[in-house]
Amino acid sequence: MFPVSVYVAVAFAIALAAFGIAQIAPGLGVAFVALTSTGWAAYAAHRRRRITPQ
Repeated sequence: MFPVSVYVAVAFAIALAAFGIAQIAPGLGVAFVALTSTGWAAYAAHRRRRITPQ
């Protein structure tokens, strides 16, 4: 499991990138957030299952 600060940093990076993308192509930032946050959640869950002893 990652420390909380990693989750906060990733959320901030996703929001910052989405803001930049939305300045260039309106509406595309929302799609970026949906895809990257889903990908990050899937990665974090997969990593948690892999390192947690059963």
